[in-house]
Amino acid sequence: MSHASFPESVDVLVVGGGPTGLIITYLLLRAGLKVLTIEQYDKYEQALYGRACVLHAGSLELLDLIGIYDRIADTGFIARGAATFKDGKSSENRGWSFMDKAIIGNSHFDFTLMIRQKYVEDAVRTAIAEINPGVVRAQVKLVRFNESKDAERPVTATLEHQGKTFEVSCKYMVGADGGRSTVRSLGNFPFPGTTTPHKWVRLDAVIKTNMPYESSRSKIVAIESKDYGNVLWLPVDNGRTRIGFVCPDEVYGKDGTAISEEAIITAAQESVKPFTLEFEKLDWWTVYSISQRVAETFIDGHVILAGDAAHTHSSASAQGMNTGIHDATNLTWKLAGVLNGLYDKTVLDTYDLERRTSAQRLIQLDRDIATLISGIIPSHFNAPPDADVNDYLELLQSKNAAFTVGLDISYDPNLLNRAPAPEGPALIKVEVGHRALDAPLYRPGAAFPRLLRSLVPHVGRFWILVFAGKLELMDCNVVRLNTKCSTKYRALRDYIDSPCSFTRTLAPAFEFLTILRGDGCLQPTETLGAPPLGKTLSDKSGEAYTKYGIDDEAGAIVVLRPDGIVGIASPLDGGDELSRYFSSFVQHSQEKLGAGNSVLPQGRGGEISIEGQAESTHRSTV
Repeated sequence: MSHASFPESVDVLVVGGGPTGLIITYLLLRAGLKVLTIEQYDKYEQALYGRACVLHAGSLELLDLIGIYDRIADTGFIARGAATFKDGKSSENRGWSFMDKAIIGNSHFDFTLMIRQKYVEDAVRTAIAEINPGVVRAQVKLVRFNESKDAERPVTATLEHQGKTFEVSCKYMVGADGGRSTVRSLGNFPFPGTTTPHKWVRLDAVIKTNMPYESSRSKIVAIESKDYGNVLWLPVDNGRTRIGFVCPDEVYGKDGTAISEEAIITAAQESVKPFTLEFEKLDWWTVYSISQRVAETFIDGHVILAGDAAHTHSSASAQGMNTGIHDATNLTWKLAGVLNGLYDKTVLDTYDLERRTSAQRLIQLDRDIATLISGIIPSHFNAPPDADVNDYLELLQSKNAAFTVGLDISYDPNLLNRAPAPEGPALIKVEVGHRALDAPLYRPGAAFPRLLRSLVPHVGRFWILVFAGKLELMDCNVVRLNTKCSTKYRALRDYIDSPCSFTRTLAPAFEFLTILRGDGCLQPTETLGAPPLGKTLSDKSGEAYTKYGIDDEAGAIVVLRPDGIVGIASPLDGGDELSRYFSSFVQHSQEKLGAGNSVLPQGRGGEISIEGQAESTHRSTV
């Protein structure tokens, strides 16, 4: 493929073909942008099977939101439960047991998916190819770039392919090219942090063991070893097992150059004793040092960092792919919205504010967990001399469990996360800046429910959830919205249909769902007393209203950002409040827009249809 086949200009140049870069590419393409993604390595010759292999519940929710989870569900290994062994004996409520405690009851993805990075990349690459098969180019290297402040496409990148260089200009360049990021280096992004003296081993293999099968091939296992730290044992895809342990100094040697496959196999067998370990096929192994670093900024001009290019850490809490997924889903709707004229540029600035703060929290946590897994209690813990390092590891992991599994990743109040006034009423109990909660909802007439989160997919627009209130049985034996809520809902509907509504004055960045509390809705307009906003759902059990803390006698509105984060809550008739919120960052519309819902036709009509005669229609506006 000659360089002539590359575009001269694109909206976004993505550097890096790993999971983060590919998800960014996929979502930008879905938003209608012109994208080029380059990867300097040949993925088919790279170490294919190693690297990250754990997807936590929070990441699975996001992958489901963007339509990727279903593509990997049949490949990954679903792990529920944990087992911990010390001297061959099982210990309850230690090791990785904190994960189940954080997940169960808090997500419909009540498991951890073990799937190696290659298979996630393959799935996203296939999804990209279905949109545009020529977007991702391998063995293309970024040589340099420069940025002009005045140009329509201010970034000009010099690329190298098959020994020849050429230029591609873009509006934004995203560096998702890993811990040794070329974009970060060429862009002179400060990358402060530390490198620890610990060396870790990770390997994937088909193995035989006398460890109880219900643990070795169904659970996340920790083996507490005096010489090899807290040994990791994970069942992963395609019958493989991931094993990880601290590399002893005698195995690593002076500089690591003398390490052999035989030495790694022997060390692995020693690390899991008294269990036996026999290798039938070794796919991959690595020995690596641990660095914890965060870039001082994730955005500089029109150059953006994401994934390991923006932050690096150990694999102690299995955050590798997970943080990149959170980066990608946070960034892309903002970047696409700015480029498509939906949002003000200040929206993009919140990517740095939100994701860098989250990364800093992760790095501080990772420093302590990685040290503990290596068999050392950090000095600032002030532990007594005879303390058990695994006790401190258990305490720290349990305390931060919800954050680790991605269900407590949240963002402070900002332009997008509008906290309620302290003196105002508490409309909902879900805090702004936190992920939307799931609950079963029913479409009209449906016998089986759908999950709320499946009804609000990532489409680059805000989802406005109208919790219209409780249904009541009227004297005429029909179900209608209660009187108090009905009055508020009609006021909201009148506002949405008015010329001053944000749905008409601002760019089309909104989708609606109307959620009723109760059962018996036969026709939404009749039940509500006015046309529904978006699709209508019934919360028959009250689970959604309860989880969100909404009074079903009053109703409320909850706005979800495109990435599933709660942005604001308002009273049911709070159209003006929503207008003030959206007007602060959504661009003004260039054309007169409706609310996206049909208005009931006025007047009357008749139709004559008799066999052998031409059909005729009669209308009257009287």
